[in-house]
Amino acid sequence: MGALLSLLRGSSSGYTSTSTRTSRDTEPSARFSKQFSDFILNLGGQALLQRIRAYQDGSDEIRAAISHPTPDNEEAAWRKIGPSVVLLRECFEHSQSLDRIIPDILDELCSQVNDYDLGKTDRNRGLARLLADLMQSAFAFDSLKSSIPAIQNDFSYYRRTLPRMVKSQDDAIASNVIPHEVSNQMSLFYAYHNPMVKTVVDSASQFARDSRNEPLVLDCISALAAGSFNTVKQGKSDSPESERLCVLVLATCCILYDWISPQGVGSAQSSIDVKAVLDMVSEHTLADSTPADKVVRANCRTLR
Repeated sequence: MGALLSLLRGSSSGYTSTSTRTSRDTEPSARFSKQFSDFILNLGGQALLQRIRAYQDGSDEIRAAISHPTPDNEEAAWRKIGPSVVLLRECFEHSQSLDRIIPDILDELCSQVNDYDLGKTDRNRGLARLLADLMQSAFAFDSLKSSIPAIQNDFSYYRRTLPRMVKSQDDAIASNVIPHEVSNQMSLFYAYHNPMVKTVVDSASQFARDSRNEPLVLDCISALAAGSFNTVKQGKSDSPESERLCVLVLATCCILYDWISPQGVGSAQSSIDVKAVLDMVSEHTLADSTPADKVVRANCRTLR
């Protein structure tokens, strides 16, 4: 992560001289895209999504252990759900990585608000893409989590029987035991219907509060949204993938703005015309083929 942020920051932050700007802007887009893609892969999001899609629930084993509470049935349930609980822990730890990286991305973007045109340099487009890709992974995870009730059921059973599980002499079972403090944190995380998106918006909101300059953060988000909106509206996208990215950036900006702004993105004071955005993105899909406007509404604080 440190190497990525060092790359993004370049030789300075904040105001940039004309000569420095020129050197930044001549960097090939492909180079930035590859580095950001590599970073996302290193963060583990896509691999975790694939594993969640193949989630093996322990419903049958749990049902047997509850209806016929024998030591053998209980241990069979633990052996079944143990690897799943470890996977859920990895997803939770991924959310903690998001919580750490989101403020750094926003800090870099906001340092460019007074630059000569936020969103047009390769560097800023790359940052916007990274933010949008991370949010897309969050959309996808939350959609999968909602579609797999066994995630909550398995973890609830694990928590209820943990005092007995830690006493197991079976090494395979004991290796799946999670520290009590981490288990408590995971319980709070999975209690939300959209835990990964909540992590992103909470981290962004905390960054805005800590910066003591929420208007600047909102201006940055609005500038990114305006650039993406105009690109889609004016048909300037050079490919379907580029247009889809702009829609994803728009959705991300609307959601972040809604949580950071006290009035919300749909208020008269909002600098994002959310009605126009929703109308335009309604024909596009995001996580698991869900219409983009529904994704925005489902994850905003003030829109329903």
